[in-house]
Amino acid sequence: MKKTLIMLLATMIINCGGETTSNEVTIITIGSLGDKMEYDTTEFTVKAGSKVKLTMKNNASLEYEGEMLHNVVILLDESQASDVLEYAELNDGNPVASNSILAMTTLADKQEETSVEFVAPKKPGKYLYICTYIAHGATMRGYMIVE
Repeated sequence: MKKTLIMLLATMIINCGGETTSNEVTIITIGSLGDKMEYDTTEFTVKAGSKVKLTMKNNASLEYEGEMLHNVVILLDESQASDVLEYAELNDGNPVASNSILAMTTLADKQEETSVEFVAPKKPGKYLYICTYIAHGATMRGYMIVE
């Protein structure tokens, strides 16, 4: 009986090793299309619950006259996009942290990069990402696909 119990416990420990954790990070880079208010990547895919490092590379030329700041803000709920954009516009284009936002980079100026690390949602689906700089949200959009 004692021997059977020990075998059973050993089997349970081996088979129930708990959740496996991975230090693997999915690296995603999204750039702007030169001096346009467009992303060069409008869709990328990650695994549910995976660690992600997202880099926004602002490819606007230094010669561009005027401001051309960009960021990437991933929303948990696409229906909140207009509110997120409205609050950012009131904050000079900077996103305002809220429960609607999964992850956000800071604004990157011409020829700069900015990054953020986060954990992808466990719920598969399409998650909208946008640039919150003033008037960019209409054309700078894409989707993170979680599988």
